[in-house]
Amino acid sequence: MEFLIINGMKKLIFLVCVIGISSCSAKAQSKVENRELLKEYFLCCCIHYGFNSLKIDTIDHSASTYFDILPYELPAMQKVDSLANSFVSSIEISGYENRKTKGIIILSIEKYKSRNLDDFIKTMDKYMLKD
Repeated sequence: MEFLIINGMKKLIFLVCVIGISSCSAKAQSKVENRELLKEYFLCCCIHYGFNSLKIDTIDHSASTYFDILPYELPAMQKVDSLANSFVSSIEISGYENRKTKGIIILSIEKYKSRNLDDFIKTMDKYMLKD
């Protein structure tokens, strides 16, 4: 019985992923939606670089998925990737609660929400693929 429940859950999760990815890759996306996807790719890259020693790309395919569905030419993705790498590299060790750790996720989310990143992402419009 437990096997049937687990198997059913796997199928449900697969179906939700397929629907989610297919809705993300719809060709009739607006510039705003495309920019949001590129911002999400930035956040994904921040996590990748911030936790590089964990080799996240071996257990999670999110970056590859964004790379496949983003309607941008390669230079846009390279620039976003480079910005994420530079940003994460600039994060210093914090003394928050005397832990001597980095706030990679919280600072990456703040950057993701920033006007500065919005402005940068808009400059990538020149690399947006035409329908």
